[in-house]
Order: sequence, then C-alpha cells, then structure tokens
Amino acid sequence: MNTQRFTDLAGQMMRSALDSWRGGNRLFAVLHAGMGSEFSLKAILCHHNPLLISAPGDRALRFHSLGFGGEKGVKPLEHARTIGMAEAFKDAEVVMQDRMPVTIEAFAPVMEARNGIAHLGHHDPTTAEQVVSTALRVAEAIRHELNTSAADFWCEYIHTFRDLSKFAAMPATPKIGLEQAAEDLARSEAAEAERAARGAVRSTAATAAEAIARVPPWESPLDSDKAASKALKITRRAVVSAALHTTAMRAQRAALGLLKSYGYHSPNVSPYQPVTAHDAVSVKALVARQVEGAFRTTLPTELAFALAEPSSDVVWRPRPYESAGYGTYLFRWEPCPACPAWGDMYGRLEPGVCSDEECNAGGPYCGEHDEGPPTTAHAQAFTCPICCLALDPEQELEAAYMYLDTLYEG
Repeated sequence: MNTQRFTDLAGQMMRSALDSWRGGNRLFAVLHAGMGSEFSLKAILCHHNPLLISAPGDRALRFHSLGFGGEKGVKPLEHARTIGMAEAFKDAEVVMQDRMPVTIEAFAPVMEARNGIAHLGHHDPTTAEQVVSTALRVAEAIRHELNTSAADFWCEYIHTFRDLSKFAAMPATPKIGLEQAAEDLARSEAAEAERAARGAVRSTAATAAEAIARVPPWESPLDSDKAASKALKITRRAVVSAALHTTAMRAQRAALGLLKSYGYHSPNVSPYQPVTAHDAVSVKALVARQVEGAFRTTLPTELAFALAEPSSDVVWRPRPYESAGYGTYLFRWEPCPACPAWGDMYGRLEPGVCSDEECNAGGPYCGEHDEGPPTTAHAQAFTCPICCLALDPEQELEAAYMYLDTLYEG
C-alpha cells in the first residue's frame, strides 16, 4: 500500500458516504465516512513513511516497504497488520504539526460509530451528522495536506461536502443507469407523440369547414378554390405544428427533469458533476429524435407537408444569416442534431485585439483587417422549432460540435 492508493480509497469512501447520505441511508454514510477517514489518516502517514502504519509484530508490510518482500520468512502483503484508527489519528496529528482540524476527543465518535457498525451493526443515529461532518473535515484537511486535487477527490460534491444540509435539496441517486432511463423515457414520449399525431389528424378534419368559412369576404370559398385550399392548408399546418410543439416541449421538460434527477445542473453552475454536458446532449437529442420521428411517421401523407415545407405562416420559418455590429448578438440557421429540421443558433460577439499596438489603440490602420480590430462570435444557444431541442449552456453546444467561431471585422 502507498499514499496514492490510500488517497484514492479515501476519496471513494467519502464520496460513497455522501451518496448514502444523499439517498437517506445514514448507517452506510457513517460506516463509509469512518472508513474513508481511516484511509485518509493512513495516507498521510504513508506519505512520510509507510512504516508508520505498520503494527507491532507485523512481518509483511514493514519488510515489503523496505524492499525485502521476496526474502524467506517475509509474509505476503495480504497478512500485513496495521495500526488502528486511534493510533493513526495520534500519529497523523504529529506529522501534520497542529494542522489537524479536530482533536482526538472530537474524533472519538467517528471511531466508535465506525467500529460499532462494522462489528455490531449498530450506532447511535442521533450522532450521524456529527460523525459524518467530523470525518469530512479530517479527510479534507489531509487532502489539502497531500496537495491532492479537490476535483478528483470530491468530484460532484466539491461544492457541497462542507455542509450536509445542502444535500436535502439534491435529488436522491437513481437506482438505474442514465442510459437505460433515457431510453425508457424516449419510448414513453414517443408513444405520447403518436397519440398527439392521431389527435392532430382528427382536429384538422374537424376544423376544415371552419377554416374555409373564415376566408376573407372578398374571396368567397364557393367562388375561389384557391382561397379555400390556402385556408385549409394553413389550418392543417397550424394544428399539426401546435400538436407537435406541445408534445415535444413536454418531452424536453421531462428529459431535463431526468437529467436533474441524476445530478445534472448547468455546467456554468457546477463544473464537477456525475452527468456531463455530453450526457445531457445525448439524452435531450435521443428524446427529441424519438418524439419527432414517432409524430412524423404517424401523420398521413397528406399532412406531412406541415413538417417539411417552411413558409411565412409557420413560426419556424428559416431566418437568413445576419452579421451584427459590435455589442450585439448573432443568430444563424443551423441543422438540428436530432431531427431533419433547421433551427436557430444564437451567439455573442467578443471583442478582439489587433497584434499591432498602434492599430489596436485607434492609430494608423495596419492593413490586416477592415475598419478596426476583429471580433469573434461565440455560440450560446440553439433551439429547434420542430423537435424543440434546446441546448443552452455553451458546454452543451461544444459537446454537440456546434460552433459559431466566425471572425467578424467591425
């Protein structure tokens, strides 16, 4: 055993303790917190000398640590005997030189709870929060002493491990994998999309007569087949698009709720979490693709035009690419990664700096660009008006390989 191995085990156990606390299992939280703190104590001792954790009479660890593991009479590491938690804590206090955050008296409940659960399956539940909090403080102090990355040690709990009360607002850890849950959700929402499409078919038939009756008075439906056909077409498209938009928006809200239940939040809020931006894009796109596909295939042929023919009377009419002046936002028409439609990509302008100092300061023009230093456009959000896929943090757009790094010259 060495420092890194003990440190890795300590991190795994402390995160497991927090997982258990988050899920409401206080007994396992206390047990794993106690084990994690013991691994932390032995990690700091091994950092100085592995012999510090060798118990009296040990004939395995101390000889292996000194390079005599292959000699006759030396036992294998599996037979190593190490010091207990209390002795490890006292020795860690010495090597940390007054940087241990708690005393042996304050740490005693951690040892008692850990041993009580391990040997008797019992502990005082009223001390659970005190025990876990104390173990967390010890583990963090030793992590800092060893200069171990906080992101690697605490992972998704890097911003919450100091305050157990924050875990009440966190969703419980789901019992099935995200991939399976996303597939189940996609199938469920696809079935809803099929029902919505069948409902849209019935609605278009029911409103056809009313649409024809609403033709402007100067174009009588009886005198103008063209006007009647146009009114019917507009009505059908409106009904179909509204039905798809409603079911697709609900599906995307369900996808976002699923992601949050697995601990996903905007990467701008918490960069260390179990669900990545790539996972979020995969789940959102899977649900959007299944919903749009199920809706489209359920529509009869005569209504398919409503999803394939953009024109001025639908909300998803394509907008041309427009370059904007400095200090404003940009938008561009981009292919949707989940369905055959095109959606809107929005971005912002970031001022650039010319390598020529005089030009950058407003002096003589350097000749490398037009009328001033260039600015760069960065993607910020994408929305699809057909399947309602929405990618808003920049990290999600990067995960979907959607960029707006176009150079503008202001």
